[in-house]
Amino acid sequence: MRYPRVLIITSCTGEKRFKPENQLTQEDFTHAARLRKREKQLSEFMAPAGEMYTGMQHTQLMEGVRTLRKTLEKPEIDVFIISAGYGLIPEDRVIAPYEVTFNTMKGHEIDDWAKRLKIHQSLEKIISDYDLIFVLLGEKYLRAISLPLTLYEEQTWIFLAPGSCSNLIKTSDPQAFVLPLTNAEAKKYGFGSVGLKGFLFKQFALVAAEQPDLFEQIHQDPCRFQEIIDRTTQLELDLGLPQLVISSKPKQVTTKKNKGEFIPIPDLPSAPNVHLGMQYFIPEWDDRVDPEYNFLTDSFGSNRHDSYADDVYAHEIFFPSPNYDGVLVSKAVIDESQTKRNRVEELGVHKFVRFPGKIMGDCGAFSYIKEDLPPYNTDEILDYYERLGFDFGVSIDHLIVGPFAVPGIRDLRYKLTLENAAEFLGKHQERGYQFTPIGVAQGWDPESYAAAVQELIQMGYDYIALGGLARAQNSEILPILEAIHPRLQSHVRMHLFGVARIDTIPAFRHLGVTSCDSASPLRQAWLGVTANYHTMTGKRYAAIRVPPVANNGLRVKKLVAAGVADLPTLHKLEQDALKALREFDRNKLGVEATLEAVLAYDELVELPRDGKVDLDAQAKRRATHETLYREVLEEKPWKVCDCAICQDVGIEVVIFRNNNRNRRRGFHNTYVFYKRFQSLLKHLTTPTAQAEDELAEREFSGNLKQLLAQP
Repeated sequence: MRYPRVLIITSCTGEKRFKPENQLTQEDFTHAARLRKREKQLSEFMAPAGEMYTGMQHTQLMEGVRTLRKTLEKPEIDVFIISAGYGLIPEDRVIAPYEVTFNTMKGHEIDDWAKRLKIHQSLEKIISDYDLIFVLLGEKYLRAISLPLTLYEEQTWIFLAPGSCSNLIKTSDPQAFVLPLTNAEAKKYGFGSVGLKGFLFKQFALVAAEQPDLFEQIHQDPCRFQEIIDRTTQLELDLGLPQLVISSKPKQVTTKKNKGEFIPIPDLPSAPNVHLGMQYFIPEWDDRVDPEYNFLTDSFGSNRHDSYADDVYAHEIFFPSPNYDGVLVSKAVIDESQTKRNRVEELGVHKFVRFPGKIMGDCGAFSYIKEDLPPYNTDEILDYYERLGFDFGVSIDHLIVGPFAVPGIRDLRYKLTLENAAEFLGKHQERGYQFTPIGVAQGWDPESYAAAVQELIQMGYDYIALGGLARAQNSEILPILEAIHPRLQSHVRMHLFGVARIDTIPAFRHLGVTSCDSASPLRQAWLGVTANYHTMTGKRYAAIRVPPVANNGLRVKKLVAAGVADLPTLHKLEQDALKALREFDRNKLGVEATLEAVLAYDELVELPRDGKVDLDAQAKRRATHETLYREVLEEKPWKVCDCAICQDVGIEVVIFRNNNRNRRRGFHNTYVFYKRFQSLLKHLTTPTAQAEDELAEREFSGNLKQLLAQP
């Protein structure tokens, strides 16, 4: 049957999949060239908009959309998002994380900024293509679309909007239906007001997936939408299904605890290459620290003159047992800095990274994802790998993700990646290069990945890599590995780019993955709020935020300008917090007194940057941080950690404050990940593979001594 063409208009959310410290700001969106430059800096964090937003409304909505797309036969359902940074964007538009929202703007600011983003005009251009339009917007985002919009003949609109927005939605058209949502509706439907719009659409979607004719019914009579919702949600309440309790009390926040659960190992024989074991590589992104950093004065060591030469990598701190089996170095990362490129060319990659173990090189496909063609050719990449002394070199690939995974584009990139791999291997064999070639498989579903892997093996590759899966869910990766599984051979190694997750190790190894890379454990030290410090039990803790006043950063400047506090006051509170934490570490101060000192500073610096105080929000934020900070102080996880970082710097490792603390915490996290990774493998490893691992460890120690002895 033919379904009405459906358009869903929703809003961006403050919660995002990635929240780096240097995410885009409103100013970045004022100049196209600046935006492109900043997006390049954030390329590792970019994702399709549909995957970027993780707020409750968005996740509930997308669950409903995915259900419909999976169940119905060729439904035409498009999701467009009102972004306060990018404007009106489709769900597959690849975007960078940003910190802009209409919710903090005044009315005239919304009008001016929405006009600049051309949101109204963009909507007018697309709405004529649809029969049924759902609008899931709050008050300020409704204002941003600047109603009224053109209502076309035989077109139906359904608004899920706050009850206070009736003045913005002025329509007497019988084909436009408004479901006003207030706290009363939140209680009625058993869901919190923040995500209620998405929740209600999801409830409709679950029913419509079983009764597809409902789309046409509400297209003809939009009032039917509320009848369906009321009947569905009432049934859930009658059945005693879980409800979200609506409460004015601050939400209790606890860190995620590991339940010792791993994704199930598929019911398939072990891959024929399982005897090859599994290795972990870490990407090189200039992650170094000053070994002589003075935490008391927050100053560099007196012998530090060159950040590259005088700072150290994690493997130099943890010598002779590094926190990884190898290092992945991307050409795109090297090429970002002329100074770095010159140094690598002069020293070679091993001496540059000061790592005697295995080093893998790739081109860094995320850096040129938007280009029609990769910026490199096979001859220069082969020469680059050989000249700089890489142990493994990856063929030139082109990512098939997001908007580049649509028919036509994906086929060209798929073909290009395989053609590059064939040329790469052929010339490698002809010229007798010493590094091991790795052929890349890109794809868009299990069948395309499996076909690419089979073709690479037929070319003669004994090491292949799967690209484009760094941001895929485990449930998406498993079917791909299962499809590849019967095509693997005993001598073929398989690498997963950007995917190294503890809960997947047994299953992925069983299915033939022999190496993986990821910087997630490292970067989680400073990304997010609740899981910055990792432990061997799997439990994670928040780091205690004590940002420096001395640098007079943007947040401090705005707080001072808003009259929240003056610089001397902020400086005193900052130093009191640091002093309290250090005295606590020496058992000279209790938890309550330490918390009081920390929160006195924390509740000021965590205010909105405009300095405007919302007492309810401030109380909730303080309660949240108090819960998180109390947990880490009461349990003192750094006291029981045997890693070199925790043993050396003590409580400084859990203080969220500048590179030399945050990256050390990242080094600690990598240590924890690798120890757990190795522990898992020991339970899975065959005697032959275990002997090979021990031999590799002895070789590493010998190579490092040899490297250090060289002039």
